[in-house]
Amino acid sequence: MKLSVISPTYNESENIGILVAELEKSLNGTDYEILISDDDSPDLTWARVEEISRLNPRVRVLRRTSNRGLGPSVVDGFSAATGEVVACIDADLQHDPSILPQMFEELSGDSGLVIATRYMPGGSTANWSSIRRLGSWVCTRLARWVLGVELRDPLSGYFMMRRDDFMKIRHRLNVRGFKILLEIAAHMRPCHVREVPYTFGPRSRGESKLTNKIIFAYLQQLWCLYTGNRDTAIELSKGVRGASGETNLRNLNPAVAASSSKSPERKGQAAYAAAGSTGK
Repeated sequence: MKLSVISPTYNESENIGILVAELEKSLNGTDYEILISDDDSPDLTWARVEEISRLNPRVRVLRRTSNRGLGPSVVDGFSAATGEVVACIDADLQHDPSILPQMFEELSGDSGLVIATRYMPGGSTANWSSIRRLGSWVCTRLARWVLGVELRDPLSGYFMMRRDDFMKIRHRLNVRGFKILLEIAAHMRPCHVREVPYTFGPRSRGESKLTNKIIFAYLQQLWCLYTGNRDTAIELSKGVRGASGETNLRNLNPAVAASSSKSPERKGQAAYAAAGSTGK
């Protein structure tokens, strides 16, 4: 199977070259492509990717000039991918590319969704303050409690799935949600979920997009998913196998339905932040 690695970007020109180099190293021997889905960054991230693509045919850029935001960027990237498997990874180097082969191997089995998690044995967060750790813990617990999701890291922005499965649910996703993974997990048909541990690293360059708008958007998304799922809770049976965790999603039939084509156009970093950042 071919793997398409999608990275949604906004003002990540300083990081993109390093990201591509790390992905190349990690995916050596794998059939893959790297697709940068960029929201027409003022720092010309898209132009930097075009330069790289002239030397590396595995790399290409999707320059998005309308309907901006993290969620729409991921959805458009997954839709434009040519691989049978799609993965979402941050461009700020906080997601460890070295675990992609393990995630790909897990998906090659009976798993329908593989999630990189910070909150299991072998995973961690690097150099986080106690306040940020507490905030992340609260947000994670809130998602698990409100939605009935037993995933250890439901707010992860680092995940992998089959493109065909994504296309089946694409039209039902609220792409303006804080975390696109929450939408995908809530709308997936019965499938096995695997969790792979990793260390969430510090941002080395560029600016964080974590803002108060993101927190508000997160609460809004939880409420929308909760009201749509009240009579159809997400059930997961837990189990652990080797270094990875395994769960089983079943009986998923949420009432939430929203298409990216119905969302108002937003511009610039405010739009990208309001739609969510994977660096939670």
